[in-house]
Amino acid sequence: MCVMSESFSIERRKLMRYLGARVILTNPAHKGSGMLLKASELADKHGWFLTKQFENEANADIHEKTTGPEIIEAMEKKTVDHFFSSYGTGGTLLGIARHLRNVSPSTKIHVCEPDNAPLLFSEIKSTYSDNGTLSSPHPLWRPHLLQGWAPDFIPKLVGDAKDEGYIDHLTHVSGDAAIECAKALASREGILSGISGGGSMIAALDFANDRDKCQSGSNIVVMVPDTAERYISTPLFADIPADMTEEEIAISESTPSQPPPSIELPLVTEEALRFIEDKNKTARIVIWSLEYCEFCWTTFKLLDALNVPYTVINVDAFEYAKDNQGNQFRSGLNSITDVNTFPQIFVGGEFFGGAVDLCLSWKNNELQDKFDGMSRDGEFGGYEGDPFEFLPKWMSQNPLRST
Repeated sequence: MCVMSESFSIERRKLMRYLGARVILTNPAHKGSGMLLKASELADKHGWFLTKQFENEANADIHEKTTGPEIIEAMEKKTVDHFFSSYGTGGTLLGIARHLRNVSPSTKIHVCEPDNAPLLFSEIKSTYSDNGTLSSPHPLWRPHLLQGWAPDFIPKLVGDAKDEGYIDHLTHVSGDAAIECAKALASREGILSGISGGGSMIAALDFANDRDKCQSGSNIVVMVPDTAERYISTPLFADIPADMTEEEIAISESTPSQPPPSIELPLVTEEALRFIEDKNKTARIVIWSLEYCEFCWTTFKLLDALNVPYTVINVDAFEYAKDNQGNQFRSGLNSITDVNTFPQIFVGGEFFGGAVDLCLSWKNNELQDKFDGMSRDGEFGGYEGDPFEFLPKWMSQNPLRST
């Protein structure tokens, strides 16, 4: 079970669900402390184990035992003069700092936080009740772009790092600067960092370029803890287009677009035509399809939303591979419809069209009479949306492209 604010990126939710987790979303107005409260409530209600990652010493211990030594090993006996990291839960910061103090006591530890939410800078500590719950949100917290950097409280592990003297310098980063640095890391270095990684890196770069603070030849290690794929729905990708830019179109058009050779279909046979005719009689709506075709899925989604039953024949299914049957059916369909693409929709044995034809007909109120009485329970599922929403996303800018 995972609890996160609804303001976190959609990719985070989907990744967690993909990994098998249940994701509970909390009101963004309740901030990070609201996530903690909901997680605690759910654990108490259902008897679940609560990891308490903001205060659990195991969080710091694993970084002291693994991440810290990995840094020293990767430096190949070179000194670590400066270490930059955000704090988040505090586990990474506290664990690495403990190891560095032990094996490299001269290392200066720089901790980054958002410039519009300078919780550590304020010197105002977060207070907790006897049962460990947060007494109140931090008064200096404000919404910021650096997801994972600073919740609306100072976690216990972060407070421990400060109290134990592991923070040598505080540095403050704007969300805009973090985004620009993350983009530069991707385009110039091939490092797919998220906003938080860009934030730590820009803090280190600014420090390295300040000759009053950083000696020439210093070795700086920066913790880049995340990956850009978690941020596609955030401002990090706001100006990254999905469609070709004018420059890309010009490059594409600099050579003629030669279509690939088409499959040479076999001659039409009586057996294939008879098979098609027989299959078209099995249901009111019959869809001739390819198994992994986005436009075929569009058709299925719309008909499902309309609560209309249909029969599907995938001509590329393994059962039709023997003796090239699938391509024989394609030849037969082409001779009937003069269409090579899929899906091919037949209604009452007559060729209707493809996915876009179906969407246009419903959108133009031309399909309702044709499908009258065909839904499973006499109702069209109450569907009132735009059928083009079911088309592949790359079609969204121009739904009338040829399918």
